Amino acid sequence: MKITDYLPTGKENAIPSKTLAEILGFDTVRELQKAIERERQAGAVILSTCTEGGGYFLPANETEIREFIRTLSNRAKNTRRSMESALDALDGMTGQMRL
Repeated sequence: MKITDYLPTGKENAIPSKTLAEILGFDTVRELQKAIERERQAGAVILSTCTEGGGYFLPANETEIREFIRTLSNRAKNTRRSMESALDALDGMTGQMRL
């Protein structure tokens, strides 16, 4: 079973993760997320959105792919900033400085 076989095309048709997990027989949304990650690592282009109810879908066009990439990039930047703050705090506690 490939998850991509069950996904609609286009952001406006995204299937919420809980619904998709139920359709595909996963016990939890986390199991679904792991399966999606495996398919992505194998080359599948599975997009997701948090807006308008969120969910997973296949890209309908280049714009949807670019929007997804932008969202991931912004999320990565925010995660990096959070990590830097935590590392700075840890450095302050241990008296060490990072390069």
